[in-house]
Amino acid sequence: MFTIQNAIVKRIQRKNKKWVGGVVFPENMPEIFRHRRGGSSAQLEYMDLQVQVNQQIDNLKFYPGTYIYAGPFHQHFGHALTESIHRLWPFKSNISDRIVFAVSLEFNAKLINYTPPQWFIQILEILEIPIDKCIWVRKDCIFEELIIPEPGSELALGPKNWYRSYLEKLQQRIFDATHHLRKELGELKLFLGRDHISLGEYTAGEKYLKNLLVNEGYISFQPENYHVLEQIAYLIGAKKIIFSEGSAIYSLELINYLDADIACIPRRAKNRLYYPHIYSKCRNYIVAGNGYDLLTLGIGRRDNIKKIPINKNPYQLIESLRNYNFASLKDWDEEEFLAQERCDIMTYIYQVHTRFKKIETVHYLELLERYLQLRINRNKIANYENHNSNPIIMKSSRDRLNQLAIINQSSNYLEIGVCQGATFNAINIKNKVAVDPKFKFNINKYANNNIVFLEVNRENFFRNYAKRFEPFQLIYLDDVHTFELTFRDFCASLSFANTNTIWLINNTCPGSYAQAQPSYQNCARLKNFSQEKGGAWMGDVFKVVAAIHDFFPQFSFATFPDHGQTVVWNKWRKDFQPKWNSLETISRLEYLDFVEVQETLFKREPYDQIFEGIKSSLT
Repeated sequence: MFTIQNAIVKRIQRKNKKWVGGVVFPENMPEIFRHRRGGSSAQLEYMDLQVQVNQQIDNLKFYPGTYIYAGPFHQHFGHALTESIHRLWPFKSNISDRIVFAVSLEFNAKLINYTPPQWFIQILEILEIPIDKCIWVRKDCIFEELIIPEPGSELALGPKNWYRSYLEKLQQRIFDATHHLRKELGELKLFLGRDHISLGEYTAGEKYLKNLLVNEGYISFQPENYHVLEQIAYLIGAKKIIFSEGSAIYSLELINYLDADIACIPRRAKNRLYYPHIYSKCRNYIVAGNGYDLLTLGIGRRDNIKKIPINKNPYQLIESLRNYNFASLKDWDEEEFLAQERCDIMTYIYQVHTRFKKIETVHYLELLERYLQLRINRNKIANYENHNSNPIIMKSSRDRLNQLAIINQSSNYLEIGVCQGATFNAINIKNKVAVDPKFKFNINKYANNNIVFLEVNRENFFRNYAKRFEPFQLIYLDDVHTFELTFRDFCASLSFANTNTIWLINNTCPGSYAQAQPSYQNCARLKNFSQEKGGAWMGDVFKVVAAIHDFFPQFSFATFPDHGQTVVWNKWRKDFQPKWNSLETISRLEYLDFVEVQETLFKREPYDQIFEGIKSSLT
């Protein structure tokens, strides 16, 4: 905990799409006590930047005594659960007088006689905190002594290991308080949908999926209709939970662990906010379908109108729920789903028109045109792609790795060659090991009991460190650009893998003779001589794929359509026949040899085809 004397606290205001405000922190305040979130990249986002006091300090209301700062309070269920309760763990009346919340209100909201929503009062009751112990800061004020606890969990970062013991005790209290209710409920299967919310707050067609799940014994559960304690009782009693991406699932912030399988139906690309909060709190967690396979449609350019998400390939979502045993969905009919989808689009247009009558008709027509074009294009390629799915596009290594992690439910990840950490720090896996002779970023920001950074060379790692860890389910080889060392890494990693392990090997498809040089100096010299512009240095890593082809028939492999990365997984290849049958011959291959086999050995395959092939092999 960090203590500030005569601390100034400001209300939260929205500025540049951020909630800015809270404690005016001194320069010596460690970053861990500040209000922050996990960003869209590996960087943290600080929400208390540029906090300044405009009034004279003498004019501010002064509170004598000792107080605990709870952080920001947003009148939004999801943000309140993820950002407003995780500093309350040390509260005891004998060490502080009261609790301080910096309130986020609309600019036209009344600042006097403020009372939080009833659901938050219920949460405070669960935490055994009396409402009269809370101060709701709506105007700048000063506190004689303000204790700033470290948050036990942070948005898009999830709970910290030391915080789990507090959650475990809290869960036990909840468990005792809900005993009779849970006894009546029995074991449940829950669907937390959103089709009852208007204006684009749910994925078009969701109602059809909900009806199928209800027919298989799922309860269509709307948590907002229940006391928060009852909500948690239902979650604790569930063995399977499917939720449409949204705040309702954040009741889990009050508990430590569920013996349940949880599937998320994405409404936004990446789905990055939910994974850190859920995956370590349940038996299994998946994102159904492809989180990147969404199109959001809106009316015009009005920021205050929600957009409605469209799942480009709904069948992929259905297959995910089937493959991970959430439901059989044997009555699934895609035409019926699309009929519900069209109905939802028209309902959305009607709702927007009813609320905002001044919007020009042309905007409605543009939305319909985009939607119809999506479905027309989908039908055009139906014969080309399995199950009527559109091509998946993944532009970064981290996107591909996260999708592979979902496929084999990776819990242990190894990356050799981390450098600046852009890929490693964005991988959504519980246990991660980074190996690099010299990290080029501050590893202390990311290291914890589950995330290990080893500043050693690859030989030292495999000889002295690798055996300390559980087998890795996902391994990314991106250290060097030479065949010899990359192939050595692959061979060494076999002893620390299992039957579900997937490898991703970088730089396997050079684009020119210069790029295929094992020496960076030679690559640069040849590029300068030939006046070649752009392009990466890939070295002769492509030979690793040739070696796997000839000497490891138990592994299948495929090359992604972008950049040049090859994925390797456990599946015996049919009709195995070595091409070179000599490691020495493979080591002498040149760029022209690569070109010769580019359309066979290194044939680029669509993402969905590769992912489906790996799924079928591992199930």
